Amino acid sequence: MQKRGIFSLVLLLTVFSLFATQDLVDLGTAYELVIAETPLSDAETNTASSVSVITQEQIAAYNAQTTAELVGKAIGTSFNSVGGLGSLQTVVIRGATSSKNLIYLDGVLLSSAHDGTVDLSIIPIDIIERIEIVKSGPGNLGRTNAIGGMVNIITKKGQQSETPFSLSFENGSFLPLTHDTDEHNWLSLVDSQNINMTYADNGLVVTMGGLAAQNAFTYQDGSATRKLRENAEVFKWHGAVNFDTNISENLQFTTQNLVNYKNLGVPGGLSFGLTKDDYQKDLFTSTTNTLEITNVSELLETIAARLHYGYGQTFYHDDDYQDSAHNKHSASVQVESTWGLGQSYALTTDLLYNLDYVDSTDVGKNNRHTISTSAHGSLYFGDGNFSIHPSVNIAYLSDLKTFSPNASLGAIFSIAKNTELSATISYAENVPTFSQLYWPFMGNPNLKTEKGLNGEIGISTTNGTITYEGTLFGRNIYNDIAYDAFWTPQNIAHSFYLGTEQSIELELAEDLTLQTSYLFNKSYDLAGGNTFADNVEVSNVRKHTVKTALFFSRNLFEGSVSTEYLGSTSSLEQAFLVNLSASMQVTDALKAYVAVDNLLNTEYELTSGYPMPGTKIRIGGTVRF
Repeated sequence: MQKRGIFSLVLLLTVFSLFATQDLVDLGTAYELVIAETPLSDAETNTASSVSVITQEQIAAYNAQTTAELVGKAIGTSFNSVGGLGSLQTVVIRGATSSKNLIYLDGVLLSSAHDGTVDLSIIPIDIIERIEIVKSGPGNLGRTNAIGGMVNIITKKGQQSETPFSLSFENGSFLPLTHDTDEHNWLSLVDSQNINMTYADNGLVVTMGGLAAQNAFTYQDGSATRKLRENAEVFKWHGAVNFDTNISENLQFTTQNLVNYKNLGVPGGLSFGLTKDDYQKDLFTSTTNTLEITNVSELLETIAARLHYGYGQTFYHDDDYQDSAHNKHSASVQVESTWGLGQSYALTTDLLYNLDYVDSTDVGKNNRHTISTSAHGSLYFGDGNFSIHPSVNIAYLSDLKTFSPNASLGAIFSIAKNTELSATISYAENVPTFSQLYWPFMGNPNLKTEKGLNGEIGISTTNGTITYEGTLFGRNIYNDIAYDAFWTPQNIAHSFYLGTEQSIELELAEDLTLQTSYLFNKSYDLAGGNTFADNVEVSNVRKHTVKTALFFSRNLFEGSVSTEYLGSTSSLEQAFLVNLSASMQVTDALKAYVAVDNLLNTEYELTSGYPMPGTKIRIGGTVRF
């Protein structure tokens, strides 16, 4: 995983910070990070934040099935899933679950006031250019912090091309193992089909695609025979249009639009019972339109106005209880300004209005008006060898009649050529959602804001062949919302995390790169009077995680071998996963690949009671014309 800014979070002290090998060109506007001699021109993160970037090249090499799988490649991040393709997938960052993480699409927040989570399966891989994962501080977004972290998914831009059309296709096969009927499920050889058509040229990208999958894999449930996962099928369609153009020399217009629809069976879990007749329909739409003016004045470098509207609809059929429907609207207006204060200073300010409106059969009709303002700056000293990066955000929420502040302070110190130290501290709040406040018999309108304090110290060094990054982090989450014995949410949870991330990237040859990383994340559950001495760990937080990736590229071939060791928790067994991918440029127009997921056919779960698929072989390709 290539990492941008680097390391942030815990304790209330500001120390030093890092940015890997860079040339200081116009300090405050182009502070470029270089790791292993690979400049990340998108890494303008002058915040000392810990940021991992999944690059376009890595996305191509991994040939992953879902956006969540890509996010999970970064050390310190993982995802929860309730099954196969199309099922609910939510991000986890250093143990912080989905409601404490913020998900952005092209810099626009997707998280809804309805339940505070974002299902990553609504974002197709085909439209993604890169993914930025902020594990501490405000990162490149600069506007706010999260108790956990933030994920910003950046979509593709239209580049001029002689072959603007591309058609991608794939067939996925599970092993046709025998199950409880003592029969082979031969249809598993054609379990999933994926097709996508893209046109990209001169600032325009148009994408349409679909997925059909039965997700009929076999699994163990503790009985003598394997079981076949049933009622897990998904039918999915998506469309996206991105367009950017220069209206004049100083005026640029950008529009980004996405529609995603899926119809899926809900098979249920092993712990609470299977649901062979339940199903769900999801619709998600998003449109973002931006006007940006550059060189406004000597003091004001750029000003951008952004309008966004998002709509989500979920219909759930429960065969045992009543059906439910949830309609979620989100609209926002944002004005962002970048100020020209000279080479030694940088300042970005932001003013945002957001409306969340939900019409739900369960929580009723509710709305939330949010007005927020933020400022993010950088100050450089000693030819840029030392810098500090404060940020502050304050929001007012109409339904709760409360102000919610967020703030961070980072520092970067270059102690030698290609070696830097970094540190950040940050404070963030997370307001209760409509579901937590108003769900029938399981809501609590008296809930208070969750609060989190994070801190981090890191070091990074490289000699061009070997790159090392290490960080120590801590997180204190209090006033945390959890359910009591009567399944009513209360501000009764308190947890503390202390850990380290260690990463090494080694260029074995010009066309061969090895990356390996380790996460140690010790958690303490301090709720209910527990103390550190009691050593009670937070449920479902893995203490040990190891990830490796070997990337190769030579002549017509490229690919990757990736492994993951996921340590055990109080409710999840440990797991070792191996994934393979290899691509070949067959002709100038045709590129073909084969990918093997879960090569060892490991039985594992990412959410307790929901088995994950075994070995899957995918064969596909892309034709350009």
